[in-house]
Amino acid sequence: MSYTIDWRQDGRRIVLPILILRPDPSLELSGFEAQALIDTGSTTSGITPRVAESLGLPKRGKRPLGSAQGEGQAERYLFRVAIRIPATAPSFPFVFDDVSGFELAPSFSLDALLGMDILRQCDFSIHRRGLCTLQFG
Repeated sequence: MSYTIDWRQDGRRIVLPILILRPDPSLELSGFEAQALIDTGSTTSGITPRVAESLGLPKRGKRPLGSAQGEGQAERYLFRVAIRIPATAPSFPFVFDDVSGFELAPSFSLDALLGMDILRQCDFSIHRRGLCTLQFG
C-alpha cells in the first residue's frame, strides 16, 4: 500500500513533521515529535543531541562527516523515522527501517534532518506554488 502526504513549504526551506523512534523494541511507537528539514544534498539523516538524549539513544561512536561547513567528526545514533499518515480515523504511522544517523550541531534550528537514506525510499516533489508531495510505502 502506498501513502501520500501533501503540505506547503514556506519558500525558504522544506520542513516536515516526523516522529523519531528508538530502534527497539520495534513495536514501540511512542517517540519524539520532531520538525525535520528535508535535505536532498545529505546522504544521511540526523538528529539533535536533545532528541537523542530525550529518547535515551546510546552513542555509537564518531565518524567522518562532510558538510557545507567542511569535514569533521560527528557522533552516530541508531534510530527510526516515522511519518504520520493523514486519516479521518486514528492510524499507525508509517515506520522506515533503522537509520544510522549523525548528530546535528546543538545550534541546528530544527530537531532533525531527513537525508537521502530516507528520501530514496520515497517519491518527493515540489510544485511551483510551494506545494510539496511525499509518496512512500
